Amino acid sequence: MHERARAAPIAVAAFALLVPSPAATHATPRADDVMTYVHHPPESPRDVRYVYQWQVLRTALEKTTREWGPYRMVTSEVMTERRQAYELRNATGKLTVMYLGSTPEFERELLPVRIPVDRNLGGYGIFLIRAGEQARFDAIRNLADLKTFTYGQGLGWIDVEILKSNGFHVVTGSSYDGLFEMLVNRRFDVFLRSAVEILDEYDQRQPEMRDLRIEDSLILYYPWPMYFWFAQTPEGRRLAERTEAGMRLMLADGSYDEIFARFQRSKIERLHLKTRTTYRIENPFLGPETPLADKRLWFDPRTYR
Repeated sequence: MHERARAAPIAVAAFALLVPSPAATHATPRADDVMTYVHHPPESPRDVRYVYQWQVLRTALEKTTREWGPYRMVTSEVMTERRQAYELRNATGKLTVMYLGSTPEFERELLPVRIPVDRNLGGYGIFLIRAGEQARFDAIRNLADLKTFTYGQGLGWIDVEILKSNGFHVVTGSSYDGLFEMLVNRRFDVFLRSAVEILDEYDQRQPEMRDLRIEDSLILYYPWPMYFWFAQTPEGRRLAERTEAGMRLMLADGSYDEIFARFQRSKIERLHLKTRTTYRIENPFLGPETPLADKRLWFDPRTYR
């Protein structure tokens, strides 16, 4: 506490290095220009999967308003993940920011802000199962046992290829809401959901789909950073630079951790992630620039407080 005055110049210098300014990143802010972030909307009235993520983006943009000027966030039409990537890759203007996991194709063709938006909490997969089947999962002793089940995922979701590359049997469906019906109707054994998503989905649907259950002891984990992605155009780079500047401000001032805790702590605790048995599989699509060494950016249930 008594060293605060002496340490201040060092802290300021470190902060300046941490947060790139528009000038340092060759951006030219225009005070009369409204920077527009067009993002994907919910896929149904019940879809709340991305409320947290867009709040992170909104906060990052708020923190950079003085340097970068006004902004607006607007929703696009509903698109598949494949269509979102197409619109961004071709810079059509129908979408200017995308929230998805990293793939080699995206790394080649799009521009990421390499800060995992959910700290990879989404890489902790929890099983949505049917009532009366918990005993089947209690009997699991190794990864080979996990591969005896069938797993439901959405058509075109990146998770499908990650699971298949690790030897899992995947059944796909074309409708997000329809996947819950497919589980109840025994089209597959497990609807693999992230720790970020599953509680909201379960709480919304269980009153009318009474056979839904959350499996209570397992995690299927793979590292899969979810980034904000932008077009490789001058405007895309400008949108990305502002986003990264704002997110690094959030990391520095603690607001990144505060928003994460506000949205995610209750989920982490309710799912008792710390005491579940974790089975890890590989993600063959991680790029070499993935910031795995920066532990601030990655959630770990063993150390989270």
